[in-house]
Amino acid sequence: MKLSTLCNQLLPGEACDDIESFFLEIDDFEEVPLVSRLSRIDDLLERLGPRWTSAYLLSLCSHVLSTVRIAGRVRSATGSEMFLALSFTEFELHAEEGVLLPHVFYYPGPEGVALGHRLRHECDTTALAEIALVRSVFEDADMLAGFRFCGRRTDGPPGHDVVRVFAIPVAEGSEC
Repeated sequence: MKLSTLCNQLLPGEACDDIESFFLEIDDFEEVPLVSRLSRIDDLLERLGPRWTSAYLLSLCSHVLSTVRIAGRVRSATGSEMFLALSFTEFELHAEEGVLLPHVFYYPGPEGVALGHRLRHECDTTALAEIALVRSVFEDADMLAGFRFCGRRTDGPPGHDVVRVFAIPVAEGSEC
């Protein structure tokens, strides 16, 4: 079965193949959600349950991230200057439904690369409860070894902090 066919069956209405959108000119960073509408995962939730739905979405999002990274290297001999990671910002959904939704975080250019370096220095040292939650989903998907984790809490609207957890892919044999 083709991946696009599987994606269309399990996530109808979601585009899993528009890699070109990651190479458009943008001013800052972008977070691309794998699922644009929560109603689109209802069948997936029914088939797999919340725990394995989260693991499946993580696995699929990781595949998209790897594909973007490879496409960037094909475009340029030195690789595209871009920071790529998986990010998680919707922890309320996990509290309510038991599902953790991943995003592909990308930040092109020297500013993105600099952010990536700063975050790599923070990985595995940040103490946020949300990091443990994200790590547990990676463990369910048997993907824990390929990523390092860090998080940031920033001020949002009054009374609401914004928490973003990054899962930064680590090349085999490299240190975070």
